[in-house]
Amino acid sequence: MENPKTNYIGRVRLFGKDARLFIASNATSSFAFGISNVIFNLYMVDAGFGEDFLGFFLSISMFATAAIAIVAGMYTDRRSRKRIVLFSSFISFFMIVIQYATLDPLFLMLSQVFLGLSSAFSQVAWSPFITDLSSNEERAHLFGFSSGIGLLSVLAGNLLGGFMPGFLLSQFGLAVNLFWAYRITLWFSLIPLLFSGLLVIPMTRDQAFARVPRIGFQNVRNWRFIGKYAGTVSCVGLGAGMIVMFFNIFFSQEFAADSSLIGIIFGINTVVLAAGNFLAPAMADRLGKVRTVVITEALSVPFLLMISWAPVLWLAVVAYVSRTVLMNMGGPVSNAFFMENLEKEERATAVGIVRSGDSFVRGVAANIGGILLAAGLYRLPYILVSGLYILSVILFYGFFRNQESLEQLQILDILIEERDEDELEIT
Repeated sequence: MENPKTNYIGRVRLFGKDARLFIASNATSSFAFGISNVIFNLYMVDAGFGEDFLGFFLSISMFATAAIAIVAGMYTDRRSRKRIVLFSSFISFFMIVIQYATLDPLFLMLSQVFLGLSSAFSQVAWSPFITDLSSNEERAHLFGFSSGIGLLSVLAGNLLGGFMPGFLLSQFGLAVNLFWAYRITLWFSLIPLLFSGLLVIPMTRDQAFARVPRIGFQNVRNWRFIGKYAGTVSCVGLGAGMIVMFFNIFFSQEFAADSSLIGIIFGINTVVLAAGNFLAPAMADRLGKVRTVVITEALSVPFLLMISWAPVLWLAVVAYVSRTVLMNMGGPVSNAFFMENLEKEERATAVGIVRSGDSFVRGVAANIGGILLAAGLYRLPYILVSGLYILSVILFYGFFRNQESLEQLQILDILIEERDEDELEIT
């Protein structure tokens, strides 16, 4: 009989209070961003900003994150990660309030700077914080399950974000134009975003590490591994930054899709992506984490190329959904793989190094993508990104293929330990 602790549902049932609060916080913030992901770019364009300005605006937070992520990681490894997550969450909330309340370019850009700074601390603190609160046995399932639930929340946000502007227009008529319908919808998304920060408060408070009191790299041991992983992530980020934030504009300009249709497209994409995230941990159990990441990312490339030439909307949607699920379903597995190969005291610093490189190249790519879109080249980025994704797959496999044997040994050790525990219980 299969040990309930080794199957998917059995491991999910073992999640404790902190894991459940983490999942709930991630779900509510994902719902909020699911709303804004559909309409924020459309809101900015409707307000009169061009795609080139939009690309520059979106890149500001990425450059700010890149500039401080390493320092944020070093600081986070020496302080309570819970406090950092909580503080950065509320700073991010107030910056987003500013963005939804004003169209003054100066205030928009300043809010984006502080949003990038606070996001840097949040990004480097969350994964190590949750890693410390979970066991090796449950970690891939916790990251995968949380990601899947988050994506279902994004789905709900996508659908609401897509349909709410039209609903407001139909209900209030001339009293609300499209711009204000977008803005009111964005204001509504602030409610779950605030709630996601409040859910962090009851989580277990962690302690600072006394062994690394000074700011510096003294706590970092696995430089070679961190550098290799950062290189592969940055390669993906350089490609993703050109396209991911502009999918709604692509569908709007190339196929004349309105916000409700874009919401449906994003919703379909999110359903399939959530299923992929739920399945990824089981796939990693069978194939190993490295093989799972390599296979899923490699299979996404043909669909990325399909987007670049799709002549009709339905074909572009199929390619978009297939590309997204395959490229992202290995993300939680990759994150768990990265955390497990680091020492506890170096995790936040390591995440900071990775986020710094990834954010910087995404900022560069966002500007490139915005310039290409402003020039009317809506399909060219997908061809360029395909080459970068292929390179990232080659690098990831070349760097970490030898880790597969270690992955399998770790799984075998867990199964042997559980079998021994069961035999002791029986006797």
